[in-house]
Amino acid sequence: MIHDPLVELRREFDQIFAAPRREKSEELENLLAIRIKGDSYALNVREISGVETAGPVVPLPSRNPALLGITGLRGGLVPVYSLAALLGYEPGRETQRWLALCGAREPLAFAIGVLEGYVRLSKADLHVPDREPRKHVHQFARIGEAVRAIVSIPSVISAIQTASAGRRQKEDS
Repeated sequence: MIHDPLVELRREFDQIFAAPRREKSEELENLLAIRIKGDSYALNVREISGVETAGPVVPLPSRNPALLGITGLRGGLVPVYSLAALLGYEPGRETQRWLALCGAREPLAFAIGVLEGYVRLSKADLHVPDREPRKHVHQFARIGEAVRAIVSIPSVISAIQTASAGRRQKEDS
C-alpha cells in the first residue's frame, strides 16, 4: 500500500466534519456589559434570570436607601433595588432604564442605567483580584483593552438578605 499524503489529508479533513461538534461553552463566560455612574461593570449572565425594560417603580417607605420600590413584572410584584446604591455610589438622578432580574422563588430586580451589550469571552480573560477592591466585585474581565469589574450578584443578594434580617431583629427587640 502506497502512502499518499493527499489522500491522508483528505481523510483527516472529512473526519473533522463527520465527528460530533465539540462545545466549548465550559471554557467561555457570558457577560452583560453595563455602566454605573460612568464606570464600566459586567454581570455574569448565569447569575441573572433576565433583563427587562424598567417600567414604573412605586416607591415604598424603607430604611434601606437602595430599595427604590416595587414594580409589576411577569404577573407579580418585584422589589427593585438600585445596583449603584448597593455598590456604594451616592444616590443621584441617573435614569434607571433597565432591570436585571434575579431569583425564582423570591424574585427581585436591580435597576441599571446603561446597558452596553452582551460579551462572550474566554474564562482565561477573567481575573480574581488579590483583595476585594470594590464592594461586591470578586472578578475582573479583560475585554479588548478595557477592564470591567464583574458584580457578584450572589454577594449583593446576600447583603440585602443580611441587612433585612438585621432590621427585623432590631424591630423584634
